[in-house]
Amino acid sequence: MIHRIVRVIILLFWIFGIPGCSPKADIKPPVRPPLSRSILGYGVVTVSYTRIYNEPGNDGVSLGYIREKTIVPVLERRLVKEGDEQEFWVLTDGTYRGWLPESVIKLYDNEGKAQTAASQ
Repeated sequence: MIHRIVRVIILLFWIFGIPGCSPKADIKPPVRPPLSRSILGYGVVTVSYTRIYNEPGNDGVSLGYIREKTIVPVLERRLVKEGDEQEFWVLTDGTYRGWLPESVIKLYDNEGKAQTAASQ
């Protein structure tokens, strides 16, 4: 009788496993948390080359140039008024972290769409 009870207990442990004895897998968070919007989208430069500035507006200091079909993450979008004119500028992160006029890039909501557009 006792042997039968021991066999049933061993069988139950074998079926359900002993809690805490199985190796635990490391939890790895996704590269970009799905609920985070640290990146507004991706832009593809649409002109041969354009200057990137340290601040929005044409009064900023030029940090360098970005060539056509370059893909850049867009971090911020801002409306800049200069006199009677107004223009949207976007803060990008790439080779240079700086501001581009929105008129020189095409915005996409994800990197895949931007890569497809840049390859055409």
